[in-house]
Amino acid sequence: MQAWEVQDAWGIDNMRLVTKEAPQALAPDELLIKVHAASVNYRDLVTIENRTPFGALPQIPLSDAAGEVVDVGSSVDRFVVGDRVCPSFFPNWQTGPVRNADRSISLGSASAPGVLQEFVVAKQQAASRFSDTLSYQEAATLPCAGLTAWRALVEEGQVERGDWVLVQGTGGVSIFALLIAKMLGARVIVTSSSDEKLARARSLGADETINYRDTPEWGKRTLEITNGRGADIIVEVGGGGTINQSLAAAAVGARIAIIGVLGGRSQELLMPAIFGKNLKLFGISVGSRQHFDSLNEAISKEGLKPVIDRVFPLKEAPDAIRHLASGQHFGKIVIDFEQ
Repeated sequence: MQAWEVQDAWGIDNMRLVTKEAPQALAPDELLIKVHAASVNYRDLVTIENRTPFGALPQIPLSDAAGEVVDVGSSVDRFVVGDRVCPSFFPNWQTGPVRNADRSISLGSASAPGVLQEFVVAKQQAASRFSDTLSYQEAATLPCAGLTAWRALVEEGQVERGDWVLVQGTGGVSIFALLIAKMLGARVIVTSSSDEKLARARSLGADETINYRDTPEWGKRTLEITNGRGADIIVEVGGGGTINQSLAAAAVGARIAIIGVLGGRSQELLMPAIFGKNLKLFGISVGSRQHFDSLNEAISKEGLKPVIDRVFPLKEAPDAIRHLASGQHFGKIVIDFEQ
């Protein structure tokens, strides 16, 4: 089988397409999944460039894929050959509140090989069927970005119809947050530095948009848009570069889902805003298999369609990572193994 590995040294330029032996024997509780599509997250760029760091070389990157079950172990009872599934980002986290053990293994890191390979082995409890309404390309966008947005807004944020939701940017998580919030009847404000991207966000249902280059105090602008109320839920992906504007934009009792650090890893916080507004700040790192199943139930019922910016063939996987690094994308970047 073909697989992409980061070899010799970290970085996109050190990704190599290699031939490896396909998995042969399965444990009783394992599935063999033929990967049809994978998607790219900012986390994958961080991993490939070893910014954290994530471990030793060589390493197969990427965490998100959709594929077809082509073989099952002797005790598998959740799936049959032919089922369309996504492997879990956190294989050990099936249900319940997150614990340290739940996050001990994540795909595409030092703890487990990633999905940028033609066949993946997963334990049956670490995979989920995806909605019949989705293609493999669309489903491949869900395990990290889609699930992160779902958990932020629904499982933790408890979004309600009529709430104001503030979404930062137009990357994978942010566009999923826009789609999910609108699906559930919320009102959405989207920020971006690109008027073209803001126009596209409006075409997807955004009620209001803010160009943060033209309006650097977008927290104040959010209060104006909402007639002084502020945003009830904020999807915070900028980190240190945006958190204080999020505090300014927040309504009394608002929930701020801290997901990314695109704008910086640290910042002095406006503490009076946090306790004065009785804000709830919580970190989000993907979600459980149960959360993923709930997301797919909602997709099946409501017909939500992921937004795909661009599809790359498997042989051009490094270019997909470079496209993400450029910041030019709107929505998700997909790698199609059939092209």
